[in-house]
Amino acid sequence: MRRFLGRAALLTLLAGFAYLNVDYWRDPPFWRRWWDTMTHLEPDYLNLAPLEEVPAGTSAPLPVARPGQGSIDAAALRAAEAYAARFDSFALIVVHRGQVQSEWYRPDWNDSRWTQSQSMHKTVAALMLGAAIADGHVGAVDDPVGQYITEWQDDPRGAISIRNLLNMSSGLGHYEFSLNPFKAKSAFRFLFSQDRDAIVLGTPLEWEPGTRFDYNDVNAQLVGMIVERASGRRYAEYLSARLWQAVAGAPAQVWLDRPDGGAMTACCLLARAMDWARLGAMLKDRGRVDGVEVFPAAWIEQMTRPFAHNSGYGLFTWLGAGIHEDALGSSAEIRQLEPFVADDVFMLLGHGGQRVYISRSLDLVVVRMGPFSGFEPLNPDWDNAWIFNTVARGINMPAREVEGR
Repeated sequence: MRRFLGRAALLTLLAGFAYLNVDYWRDPPFWRRWWDTMTHLEPDYLNLAPLEEVPAGTSAPLPVARPGQGSIDAAALRAAEAYAARFDSFALIVVHRGQVQSEWYRPDWNDSRWTQSQSMHKTVAALMLGAAIADGHVGAVDDPVGQYITEWQDDPRGAISIRNLLNMSSGLGHYEFSLNPFKAKSAFRFLFSQDRDAIVLGTPLEWEPGTRFDYNDVNAQLVGMIVERASGRRYAEYLSARLWQAVAGAPAQVWLDRPDGGAMTACCLLARAMDWARLGAMLKDRGRVDGVEVFPAAWIEQMTRPFAHNSGYGLFTWLGAGIHEDALGSSAEIRQLEPFVADDVFMLLGHGGQRVYISRSLDLVVVRMGPFSGFEPLNPDWDNAWIFNTVARGINMPAREVEGR
């Protein structure tokens, strides 16, 4: 009996080794990326590869308020910076009335370092879909996905509309988080595979599109695929030509699944904190930079209209007036003790507290960037409204009227 059990254990070990060997050679990049992640859980670890550059233009930098002539009380700005430091932030930038009021970086950070956007890239992907419509590559936001994803032309998934994707109401299944590298339907497979398109195209339809809100990275990846296929251009090239050259002051980078492969558009755009501020200023000004329209205002307006099944969400864009904890499963990311002080706040939002807060009524843009990796890069005491509200209450107010904690 002992000999039999020993042989059974050996056979099991050999079978497991054979399976691992086969699975490894089926997708070596997945296994290398999985191992790299498991052995580097630091919240600021950055090893995305391969990457493709998104060239920038020669736009003039945002003007900076002169010392002593800012439009926001210094005490409010220092309170916001202290809060940012408490949460291990990399950068905090405040732009009011078109001028930089504060540009703060952690002591070991600087203005030239890239930060990882996490899901703020989704809002950029929505902008690129709007560009594809404006350029005539995509007919309309309510077109069926199967018109552009030919693999789904004769499939029920082909009837999903592009709007369903942008509203997070596609009905497509999830790739759930799991540390198990052998799990076929896992978020790690979606993120780390050498062929993300194949993973996405294998996603099942699980419920009727358009009937509820369900946050799902697959939706943003499909939007990126539609932009590339419809425009006939690589995503990074099209992003540069239609947006980044007009808005940013330095190149960005997108993460590819393999050399010359597809771009990850659900997350992970690498860019400087100041260029997120410049993008926020463009969105605040309805597509205008220095008074010149560089992006269709009508599309930006569509992006900020609330979805019927979630008043805190538009087209890959979060809306402050309707945001609520249930939208992300009571996530610490969007928990807040009070509403935003401006009803028109909308934002780019990414895991780990990556934020671009925008208010037209206050003429205000606030950018906060911080740790983005690991299991909990954001301290659970984070308050999603605190930095913005503190800065907003400091607009043209004396120091004694500024709230702080």
